[in-house]
Amino acid sequence: MNVSTRKLAIAAGVSPATVSRYLNGTEEVSKELADKIDSALRELGCEEVVRKDTRKIIMVLVTHLRFSFYSKAVSELFDQKKDSRHSFVLLQYDPAAPESVKNFVSRMKPIGAIYFEEEIDNTILQYLQSIGVRTVMCGGVALNHESDMVHVNDIMAAYDGTNYLLHLGHRDILILSDDVNKIGAGFQRIAGCRKAMEVRGLPLPSSNIICGPLTFEAGHQAVQNALVNKLKFTAIFAFSDELAVGAMAALYDAGLNVPNDVSVLGYDDLNIASKIRPRLTTIHQPIDGFIKKSLDIIEQPTGELSSEILLQHTIIERESCRRI
Repeated sequence: MNVSTRKLAIAAGVSPATVSRYLNGTEEVSKELADKIDSALRELGCEEVVRKDTRKIIMVLVTHLRFSFYSKAVSELFDQKKDSRHSFVLLQYDPAAPESVKNFVSRMKPIGAIYFEEEIDNTILQYLQSIGVRTVMCGGVALNHESDMVHVNDIMAAYDGTNYLLHLGHRDILILSDDVNKIGAGFQRIAGCRKAMEVRGLPLPSSNIICGPLTFEAGHQAVQNALVNKLKFTAIFAFSDELAVGAMAALYDAGLNVPNDVSVLGYDDLNIASKIRPRLTTIHQPIDGFIKKSLDIIEQPTGELSSEILLQHTIIERESCRRI
């Protein structure tokens, strides 16, 4: 190093002890102070100084990345890396081989774990919590998990989505959901839909609720079956944009027009929603906000009580719904 610790401290406007802690990695330094020291290093022409890597590891548990919501969330998480003092490691979780998680933890000593799915077994989450690894469910909810959770109010979002269709004059709505037998987002969204219908004194027949994976293929098949079975509907509320796009494809294949014949409402507001034609009206989930809040929780001191943070959903109006 071509400059003294004291000179660097003066240039950064911090104490020499803070500079020492930062460069040696003996203690964590706030981002504000770290930025001041980095700026001073550049001003003094000492960019070549390499501080000891004290970034802490956060594991990202996934069973798969087949759903675009998960892929988008992981992409958003890794985009945070350049502004974070953490390293992220993507780990595929196999319920049949939980030892892989335990082996990873023993080797890498992560401080936190972020996951998106209800399928992550509660036993492994409890194990992580027992050894001081903070667990955060990001963008979803599982009522049988004791993790921190960051998500939208799924009951209210589905209620608002259903009300949106009702205000457009629709009374017969086909719901495309994930597995409502799980105590999670799908279960809560169905509850929101039922509540909106009940307020209007309208039924929501169980035959108009079709459950399956949140995929294009599932949406396509569900609408094909609904048409073959002559279910009555003028609108579709799909609990993922992928489901919605699959539904739109099935309607197109059947010679039906969106939105003139059937309105379609999605959920998530992924990139495809604004690229498909007609552009998809959908419930926006603030995925970037989910990630930022999840990282904030992990950075809290250990011992803090688990928290549930609700972010605001919004309906993004595009072209796939119309008044009847």
